[in-house]
Amino acid sequence: NGGGLYADHQLVGKVWDVKAARYIDQTGFNERITNAEYLLLGELHDNPVHHQNQARIIRQLASAGREASVAFEMIDRQQGKRLAAETTTSVDELIDSLNKSETGWDYENQYKTVFAATLAAGFRVDAANLNRNELMGLVTQGEENLPENYRSMLERTPLTPQLLADLSSEIKRSHCDLLDQDTAEKMALAQRVRDASLASSLLQSDKPVKVLVAGIGHVRNDRGVPPYLKNNSKTPVTDENILVVGMIQVEEGLDAAADYAEAWGVDRLPFDVVMFTPAVMQVDHCAELKKPSPKRGFQFGFSI
Repeated sequence: NGGGLYADHQLVGKVWDVKAARYIDQTGFNERITNAEYLLLGELHDNPVHHQNQARIIRQLASAGREASVAFEMIDRQQGKRLAAETTTSVDELIDSLNKSETGWDYENQYKTVFAATLAAGFRVDAANLNRNELMGLVTQGEENLPENYRSMLERTPLTPQLLADLSSEIKRSHCDLLDQDTAEKMALAQRVRDASLASSLLQSDKPVKVLVAGIGHVRNDRGVPPYLKNNSKTPVTDENILVVGMIQVEEGLDAAADYAEAWGVDRLPFDVVMFTPAVMQVDHCAELKKPSPKRGFQFGFSI
């Protein structure tokens, strides 16, 4: 399991079927993977075991003879245009191309494993995200002034007041409770537009299997990409077409799968299947953020 904190925790390596409320074996999990049309893989960006799991899932699809596209939250549409115009035959060429844009993603150290598995499988790499500056520009103008494609996707996928409130409070928490309400609401809109963009990239794919690699918060069944897929597809998309795999780090003292739901603010984990992994060392970024800085402004980079 690649080491990490709590590598000997009893849940590490286990796969939990949320709806059936039971653990499933590798054979059962492989069956679920190969039967999905939309396969959403939710990660913590800095956990190497999550990337190893994603690579293994992609190899499983290939060995089952499935044809897929793999869309990445970590690749924006500007990078995607460049990739489409180039011929990249190796993972190093792919990373060199992506690094021509300043995105803040560490492709070499974090995503090389997943990129290599994708290319080895002969699967297409798709851009799924909006460029951060573009997103910030859109969100600053407000929801009513969004481009038609995103505005209509959001209109067809309204969040309940409770889900919106949960999203705002989660954003505030992840920014150490330093945001004012207006900024938190703009960032909540940014998160929704990003979810719509991720869904849109999958809906545009002509492959039998559409894989998405994204932060785990983006793939939530209740308010992430799945509702956008269901509400904006030209052909019917139901829960049966989608498999959401959430990769969750184990915690000391939480020894049963059901114990993890509370952290997500729900009674039942908002994924179809959960893979439990060791944890990475947690850095207290709040201590850093709370140091006085006259120039600090918040980026619309919220991604979990």
